Amino acid sequence: MSSAPPHAGRWLVLVAVMLAFLPVVLDMTILHVAVPTLTQALGASSTQVLWIIDIYPLLMAGLLVPMGTLADRVGNRRILLVGLTLFGTASVLAAFAPNAPLLIAARLLLALGFGTG
Repeated sequence: MSSAPPHAGRWLVLVAVMLAFLPVVLDMTILHVAVPTLTQALGASSTQVLWIIDIYPLLMAGLLVPMGTLADRVGNRRILLVGLTLFGTASVLAAFAPNAPLLIAARLLLALGFGTG
């Protein structure tokens, strides 16, 4: 017989979910600090800067409900791992993007990864 409370693993699940979404929260805040440097380094136009900033929340908001439904069908753990893998891959792509269009595409994939996760 175990002396642990019946739901002791709930705290571990909470910590795992919080750690899984830490990169997402960082990504949502750090971009605004980097915009002036990105604009200069990539030679981005004002329209491209707007897309760099806005593509992420625009797509992410539209994907939350459909991906939640997909997670109910496929499994929450599997969808979370797929989303985190996609988010990590897109983060590397965004970090090394040589131009604004590629950065916009990477941010689109970041949103897809977060919406999936």
